[in-house]
Amino acid sequence: MTPDHTELWFLPLGGCGEIGMNLNLFGHDGRWLMVDCGVTFEAGAHGNRVQMPDPDFIAKHANNLVGLIATHAHQDHIGAIHLLWQRFRCPIYATRFTAHVLAAKLRREGCDATVNVVAQDARMQLGPFAVQWMPITHSTAETSALMIETSVGSVLHTADWKIDHQPVVGRAFADLCWRELGAKTVDAVVCDSTN
Repeated sequence: MTPDHTELWFLPLGGCGEIGMNLNLFGHDGRWLMVDCGVTFEAGAHGNRVQMPDPDFIAKHANNLVGLIATHAHQDHIGAIHLLWQRFRCPIYATRFTAHVLAAKLRREGCDATVNVVAQDARMQLGPFAVQWMPITHSTAETSALMIETSVGSVLHTADWKIDHQPVVGRAFADLCWRELGAKTVDAVVCDSTN
């Protein structure tokens, strides 16, 4: 079961409609792009337990996975990468701050995955997906929304966000790039914002 060249799929394996363990897939022309791979914490009879998304679907399609983009450095977006990366072994992309936090975690946990650093306003072709990183404000530095375009449609994936013109750290909310986005065709918005 894979999308063909006429389709653009959104498949959330975790995090959709809940807080934590974000793992989202975008599919087009037989290829997949993963956005985030996090954990959540749930109280259990013996204290808190870590829960993560079930990666079985994408593990079966790992040869068609063009990459994993970490939108920001919070554990609900990166916390499962070191636990699950062996299942899909794809390139990982993140902005400098997120890459630094993630790389330290990967080394500490004995995971040999490499994190590719991208600029906050990078544009990159990953298989059939043209991805534009869009700086957005959140409670951690260098959070990114993603504009994902294919030959049949486009999706704006916001990640966690807020509009903050004077953040404590990082760049301010970039009104201009969001106004420019309004002139484009956006077929769908996947909006992820706590509260």
